[in-house]
Amino acid sequence: MQYKRIAILFFAFIPVFAWAVTPQFWEDFSQEDLLQGSLDHVSLSSDGKLFIAPAYDLFFDTGQSYIFSVVRDKNGNLYVGTGDGGKVFKVDPNGKGTLYFQSKELNVFSMAIDSSDTLYVGTSPDGKVYKVTGPNQASEYCNPDEKYIWSMVFDAADNLYVGTGPSGIIFKIDKTGKKSSFYTCADNSAVSLFRESNGNLLAGTSPGGLVIEITPEGKGFALMDSPLEEVHAFTVDRFGTIYAIASSSRDFSKTPQAKTKPLSASPTLNPVVTVTIDSIAGLADKVDEKKGKTSAPGGEKDSTGYKSAVYALTRDGAVETIYTSNSQMAYDLIVRGDGSLLLATGPKGRLLSIDAAKQVTVVSDSPEEDMTLLVAAGDITYVAGSNQGKIYRLQNQKAQSGAFESKALDAKIVASWGKISWRAPNSAETSVAISTRSGNTEKADNSWSPWSDSYGMPGQQITSPRARYLQWRASFNRNAGAAQSAPTDALDAVQIAYLQQNLRPQVVNIEVLPYGVEFQKQSSLSLGITPIIPSTTSDGRSLNAPREHGRERQPLAPRQVLQPGAQSFAWKAVDGNDDTLEYSLYFKGEGESDWKLLEKKLADTFYTLNAASLPDGSYRLKVVASDAPSNPYDRFLIGELISDVFTVANASPQVEIVSSKVNGKKVEIQFRAHVSVGSISTAEFSIDGGDWNLIFPLDGIADSTQEDYRFVTWELPAGEHLVGIRASNRDGNTGTSKQVVKIQ
Repeated sequence: MQYKRIAILFFAFIPVFAWAVTPQFWEDFSQEDLLQGSLDHVSLSSDGKLFIAPAYDLFFDTGQSYIFSVVRDKNGNLYVGTGDGGKVFKVDPNGKGTLYFQSKELNVFSMAIDSSDTLYVGTSPDGKVYKVTGPNQASEYCNPDEKYIWSMVFDAADNLYVGTGPSGIIFKIDKTGKKSSFYTCADNSAVSLFRESNGNLLAGTSPGGLVIEITPEGKGFALMDSPLEEVHAFTVDRFGTIYAIASSSRDFSKTPQAKTKPLSASPTLNPVVTVTIDSIAGLADKVDEKKGKTSAPGGEKDSTGYKSAVYALTRDGAVETIYTSNSQMAYDLIVRGDGSLLLATGPKGRLLSIDAAKQVTVVSDSPEEDMTLLVAAGDITYVAGSNQGKIYRLQNQKAQSGAFESKALDAKIVASWGKISWRAPNSAETSVAISTRSGNTEKADNSWSPWSDSYGMPGQQITSPRARYLQWRASFNRNAGAAQSAPTDALDAVQIAYLQQNLRPQVVNIEVLPYGVEFQKQSSLSLGITPIIPSTTSDGRSLNAPREHGRERQPLAPRQVLQPGAQSFAWKAVDGNDDTLEYSLYFKGEGESDWKLLEKKLADTFYTLNAASLPDGSYRLKVVASDAPSNPYDRFLIGELISDVFTVANASPQVEIVSSKVNGKKVEIQFRAHVSVGSISTAEFSIDGGDWNLIFPLDGIADSTQEDYRFVTWELPAGEHLVGIRASNRDGNTGTSKQVVKIQ
């Protein structure tokens, strides 16, 4: 049998308490499942495979909360702009950093380096541009008179373009520091700028989420109108395809539109802009290939309603959404040598890779909440983190070791663990050690068991103690001499068997239907319905198992029909293990001590009793639920419930005429109706076989075993008349009497 992400296990356990008979399995862990765990120097592919990640390490710690901007000069030095201290650090290629510039403002959102390797720093919230020629050697280069300096970029002639807010003006500053208004966006802020190889400028805006291409002459054309509110990063591949990241803290209803005519400069707007870095909870959702197309030609996905998206804008004007997330925030991206995209995201500080087929691989986690900026430097990528402002170095070669910890797996109730198995096809290159721990709290804490020793081979018994939750850990180590080009599929299947503690089934209610209603069982075949039969039962047993033969897989609700003498019951039972249940029914009359068996091993949850076969009296029904079909013969459990009292009243009421007398042309009759069980329901009289006339008892309510009645007829014609009387109990049984009278 082909081994594809499924491991074959043999399950063994030592019963101490009452345990369910059928083991259940955690297996086929998808990328979505594994993303809820933690990755330490371990990568995760789109099809749920874990393998050693590229090596990365801490390169420099700024000691600041946030890193907002990073640029690199020709000598390989990094300049790191931070907040909330407004500091710029210079970090040499060896990771040694010093304070290079101290701003009077809080944040350094943007920096740029000219052709002579001179650094320019844009500060906020009192937007100014500084020229920094050496450590603590800075002068004000330009004051755009805007609150925020969001982005800066140089052209080939060393003209500096500055994207500002809240007026959305992009300024052009020449070598002398003279500024001019280059382009005014139809939006509040020009949050990102990128210079294309043809000299055009790309601008990403907020809060309208526009991508605008601007010629060197200052003519703007909107390439895309994103449904998200901010376009804050660009990159371009070797084919000229533009990749743009857009994000939003709220949902929008529009879809990305490819523009067909130039967007003219719009009037200046002046809203209030709040600057924050949001740590969005959750992890990137897997790309949903079932999404509809965008409105742009060639689009295959719709980013409406998502919080973050990556768009590809081709030279023929098409806009394609290649990545979306409704919980993850994407901050920056670069194109790697193999053509894939590398994304820096939050909130778990994850680096994601998106290939040409739009498959998302988690390259690695980081200790930081958000990875916000990427700087490519040959075989090295520098990654800036925030919520502690640190620079990490990501390399091409693989790490020597790494570890993955799963989320806490929930067995729902206390469980006994079986065997654990896994598949590591390239174990010759990378060794994988699996261990487990367990506990009874939702989050692993010091009340959990310690991590077990590593299991020596797949199929070993789990040694962690019985508990509700289990967690597994995979530790990776590259073997000595393993080539960097060796296959990376180190772990592609894990299976864990567990057996829930057997819980007693519960009968939660019994409904006693009105007398005279019969249940008639229906089948899907009798109704002409073709049943869809699952491959296993709800608790994982094969339908070919002997215990399952003859069981109806899709029981239909029974029909209810009127049938004299029928007394029907329906009940509901639950089982915490989702075991298959069977039922036994007992009844007992009032004053009796022993329960009598009516039926056993019922699969249905309804039953009709032929009450005509029972003597009149008051009875109760007991329903006993058993999980024997899913458990060993000596370890099954039962639960039971007793119904309310129901009555059997097959005998007809007795009708006794107490007195009758003739008053002129009217007749007055008194009579008594009596039953031994139950109560009288109705009484009527008729004259000479005519219509029956309803009468009420003397006390006004028919609710007792005996009721007294009196009625006076209307005036009758002279002669002999037959007065008929009848009384019925609540089950519809009727007793009659008659009286012959003569009118003079």
